[in-house]
Amino acid sequence: MWLGLWPSQARAIEPIPDRWEALDPRPPNELVLQAITLSDFAGVDFGYRRGIGRHFSLGALLEYTYPNPGYGNLQGFGHSLEGIVWVQRPWTGVYFATTVTVAHQFLYAVPKIRSVAVGGGAALGWSWDLQPYNLNVGFSVGLRRMGVVERSSQICTVPRQCILLAEEFVPRFTLTFGYRF
Repeated sequence: MWLGLWPSQARAIEPIPDRWEALDPRPPNELVLQAITLSDFAGVDFGYRRGIGRHFSLGALLEYTYPNPGYGNLQGFGHSLEGIVWVQRPWTGVYFATTVTVAHQFLYAVPKIRSVAVGGGAALGWSWDLQPYNLNVGFSVGLRRMGVVERSSQICTVPRQCILLAEEFVPRFTLTFGYRF
């Protein structure tokens, strides 16, 4: 006997549960639809988020930005990976988000004429939980900056023609609607 403990008396230390966790367990998955503004431009995000642990979630988003008037043939899509740290717990309250984005601007009629950019962003947001419907409403404010990796000389020749390729910090505002399952 060493220090009065036998191997059969050893206990595992369990994490202290969140005070709400036992009363209202959260579904770990969420589908999101985000209305976004990038400076003077607008767009929409469709995505999926997965809660991991008590204060973190990972997500993947597909972004579409509306073209400028008169530039309807110039389309832009972005693919983002998102990491979110939740202050209280996933899907409710204050959160901090970071994203890594790969963006494509291309001509609809000739998709081979395209430009590609890679960048990242950060945001601060708030999410409300609408119980018992498993719905969320949230908003966030942040900044994003992109760096052009491949530039086509035929498109994006006028400044601010391709918002997804902006190489300066661009303010980003989102209004999020989510469904947890």
